[in-house]
Amino acid sequence: MRREQQEFHLQFHHGTEEDPVVGSVMKIFVSNINPYFEEFLERGSISKDKLRLNTPWGTHEFGFYDLNGNAIFIVQDI
Repeated sequence: MRREQQEFHLQFHHGTEEDPVVGSVMKIFVSNINPYFEEFLERGSISKDKLRLNTPWGTHEFGFYDLNGNAIFIVQDI
């Protein structure tokens, strides 16, 4: 899903043995991950070690679970 400058990637997982994640996974693609990471860090929502730089699939990203167990990732393509 895209809207203006934001892109959302939504996935649902069944929680089976082959697909152990339960709930939804949302990826929010941004052009600069740093301000988002700093804001979540300052709020105490994540720890510094959650930032993954230069992943093998070509991104910088961090993620967390919301109160309903949905995984949310903030992602920057590199």
